[in-house]
Amino acid sequence: MRKILCTLLSTLLILSQFVVQAQERTISGKISDPAGLPVVGASVTIKGSALGTTTAADGSFSLRVPASAKAIIISAVGYASQDLTIGNKNVFTVSLAQEDKGLEEVIVTGYGNQKRSQYAGAASKVEAKAINQVPMGSLDQILQGRAPGLYATAGSGQPGSAANVIIRGVGTINGTSTPLYVMDGIPVQAAAFAALSPGDIASVDVLKDAVATALYGSRGSNGVIVITTKRGKSGKVTFGVKSQYGFSDRTRPKFDMMTSSEHLQFEEEVGLENGFDIGPGWYLSRKNPDNAGLPETRLARYDQILDSLRNNTTDWGDIFFRRGKTQEYEVNASGGGERTGFYSSLNYFKQEGIANRSQLERISFRTNVDFKTDRLTIGLSTTLNYASSSFIEGENGTSIVNPFSAVYYALPYELPYRNGVLLHGGNTSGPGADPLLPATAGRALVYDQREGSAALERQNATTSKRNEIKAILGANIRYKLFDGLSIISTLGVDFRELMTERFIDPRTYTGTQVAIGAQGSFSEGTNRFMQLFGNAGLNYNKTFAGKHQVDASALVENMKATSRAFSYVGYGINPILLNTPAAVTQGSTAGFIPTVAGGRDGIPGSGVIQSLIGILRYTYDGKYSFNGSYRLDASSAVPEKNRSISYFGVGGSWNIMKENFMSTVDFVSDLQLRASYGSSASPFNSPFGYLSLYGNSTTPYNGQPGYVVSQLGNDDYDWEYNNTTNFGLDFSVLNSRIRGTIEWYNKATRNLFISQQLSAWSGATSQNVNAGEMRNRGVEVALSGDVIAKNDFRVTIGGNVGFNKNEITSLGQVNEFPLGTSIIRVGLPYGTHFIPKWGGVDAATGNPLYYNKDGTLTTQYNSSTQSVADFGSWLPKVNGGFNGSLNYKGIYIEAFFSFAAGNKRYNNEDFFNENYSFATSNQSTEWFKRWRKPGDVAKVQRFGSARSFSSKDIQDASYVRFRNLNVGYNIPRKYLQQIAIFSAATVFAQAQNLYTWTTWRGFDPEDNNNISTFEYPNARTFTFGINLTF
Repeated sequence: MRKILCTLLSTLLILSQFVVQAQERTISGKISDPAGLPVVGASVTIKGSALGTTTAADGSFSLRVPASAKAIIISAVGYASQDLTIGNKNVFTVSLAQEDKGLEEVIVTGYGNQKRSQYAGAASKVEAKAINQVPMGSLDQILQGRAPGLYATAGSGQPGSAANVIIRGVGTINGTSTPLYVMDGIPVQAAAFAALSPGDIASVDVLKDAVATALYGSRGSNGVIVITTKRGKSGKVTFGVKSQYGFSDRTRPKFDMMTSSEHLQFEEEVGLENGFDIGPGWYLSRKNPDNAGLPETRLARYDQILDSLRNNTTDWGDIFFRRGKTQEYEVNASGGGERTGFYSSLNYFKQEGIANRSQLERISFRTNVDFKTDRLTIGLSTTLNYASSSFIEGENGTSIVNPFSAVYYALPYELPYRNGVLLHGGNTSGPGADPLLPATAGRALVYDQREGSAALERQNATTSKRNEIKAILGANIRYKLFDGLSIISTLGVDFRELMTERFIDPRTYTGTQVAIGAQGSFSEGTNRFMQLFGNAGLNYNKTFAGKHQVDASALVENMKATSRAFSYVGYGINPILLNTPAAVTQGSTAGFIPTVAGGRDGIPGSGVIQSLIGILRYTYDGKYSFNGSYRLDASSAVPEKNRSISYFGVGGSWNIMKENFMSTVDFVSDLQLRASYGSSASPFNSPFGYLSLYGNSTTPYNGQPGYVVSQLGNDDYDWEYNNTTNFGLDFSVLNSRIRGTIEWYNKATRNLFISQQLSAWSGATSQNVNAGEMRNRGVEVALSGDVIAKNDFRVTIGGNVGFNKNEITSLGQVNEFPLGTSIIRVGLPYGTHFIPKWGGVDAATGNPLYYNKDGTLTTQYNSSTQSVADFGSWLPKVNGGFNGSLNYKGIYIEAFFSFAAGNKRYNNEDFFNENYSFATSNQSTEWFKRWRKPGDVAKVQRFGSARSFSSKDIQDASYVRFRNLNVGYNIPRKYLQQIAIFSAATVFAQAQNLYTWTTWRGFDPEDNNNISTFEYPNARTFTFGINLTF
């Protein structure tokens, strides 16, 4: 009996295996692109299941499917997905079409994803292709010109410097215009850009209107930039390697400085004109009356010295600048199983600045892990970054501390070294004396002890470093309660610790000039920032009757940010222990008692925002969509009586192509209208803007130290309120070969933050108050098109432009007030220059002329009575970008240009380069166009007559910049098949900042400073690299 039962059981087990095998079968196929080339790494998954695979190097796949499987989904980056019914087919041949960039494009808002066809707001997307390979130390600089309405400017060319980003104009006077940055759902500091490897970015969405700003409340009132990083997909693990190497050179300014011969000629001319002695060109000249009667042997020696000086052509640029090297290496891995997916990368980036002793070295690690079950989905994100940089002090100024001014002020006939010794103000005798000149002349020729050598000595004697640790941790959680309803939560930490260090070598001349102790100094500082973020709530997403799609969320949110800073500086450095804190504590041979000064920097910062959020998205039949949101914020940066505020945003879209009456319109592919309106607000950009603050008095009272009011409090301090209206049109024609978007917007801001001037009797000079209104109104256009679209040949062009008009519409009880070198006045845009109008040069006297307000000319200068606001603003009226690409059988060429127009800036460089007070330094060749005698019609005043700041120094800073050129070759897979390990390979070369077309006469027209004063210039960069996938 037992044997019979065992036999029956064995038979049943064997039969069950046959049944299971009969219920499963293997399907296979090959995936290709429109040109017939295989698509590597395409995802093939069973619809409704996590089971799947990816295509091999030849585009083939093989997958076991259960009998219950009805369809498979095939998808790949850059291609439109396809759903295929399995049926009885066992072999599939599939050609994937290029992804439609029209209304099927997905917009990432940070609180969910939406198809553009269902999104009522204004958003622009920057794809990974425009970001991944650009060798920049800060990602935000890559965005310039990529999205209409976004204006990004770099205030410095120092490696790793962040850009200043403005979306749809400046909407505040004393607040902040910085947009909110969100990465994988986690709000982060703008500084996070410098911690990211561009290769980790999947896309960047720029959200610009009330539908987005109301979602984020007070944090999003200046627009939102949403960064989505790459994530893994189910399928086999793939590895990628990227390597690129290149170099950077300086770009040339648009002004011309004198050569050795020209400056010596200039010195002689000035001496002949009015007797000014500004250099050897005059005091060694035979034409100088003081030299009359000297022996011919002495005059011959003077001629010999002048000839020697003319032959000296020191290129100070070659001394201060260098060819900086750039290198980047990255390895990444991605893949996943049935329920998991991961993406990890490790990136090393090093960029030497074009100025000596400046560089950035960064190591970035990124990992994203996704886990899902039938009910639970968890996405974890981790970014770890360490960056070390050396930077140039004193940039953006006209003193010799700034090497970027010294390099042009230094005379080309002077030499920085003699017998290998650097000359400076501390060795004017001995090696600094010129052996060719008799001692009776009392001069030191040829050898420079002023601008050039002094700046070079200071640069060599000073070490300035910055080390940064950055960590961003995030978790996105969704738990499905039942069909359509889920619990959702996002948690995140943004941490940054910045450590700075500055050392002045006590053994150098600069070290002896330190005011305390004359023996160098050493300083350190730490700035720590941490932001904790979390939200949780419910989400309901369901489609009814195939036509009614509802997506609703209710959330509670909390964000807390804290910051601390500490620094000290020590004097009297022992040379035995250089560049260490221990050196400060040692005694000095000079008997100086070492000093340590410092302490906590400012007030520890802490801010909290607590919020309630409601979001509703509804779409009917793919035609009509409604987006609505409500948010209640309470911020610690606002007094308690005004602490809580609510916002709303509503929008609707109409997909006209879904209407029956459009079915016969063949040439139109997509057509959608959008409209939105909403509100937001901003607290002051300081957690203590409304409090009374006290500080140490700089003047003792009765011999005793005391405290004074440093900031007068205001219990009525309120928010800045914004209301935004937006209308948009999305379209594509000719089978989506031409695509475009048009936007019109109006953003009105009230309760502007201003600093109200007070009587000294109040105990404070000013008080933060709310008063005034401002408006930004504009139009944005984005177009792209496939000029040629054949199987193996494609030419695409595109561009975007944003027009913005800023206007101050009210200032409460006043009509205007000055703000630095600009005027805040009703009816004018923010940043309007306010200065006397230049009237040219008086032909009779050679003196500078200025206009009085009544239109009369005068040689007298008075900025308080003559200043007018007729010279525009430093903000552009128009900005954007345009691009073109060509692809032919694996070869691609891509070019990108950005531009800005209508912006005017102060050119301090021109002012100091045409200033007789600096004539003993090198000067501009414009001096040869000066007034010399009565009747001359000249551009430059006579030598010896000082001119003051006027509209002559305000110049058009419009530009068009050839920002990026990328040339590459995707090696055909038929060649890679010979090397089984590789599935894809690309070699490329690219260049940044190739050329700039501009009439601006300074260093760089693209700058976030109102006044241009010898900033660290942006570099021209060339790189070569290779990408490998295996």
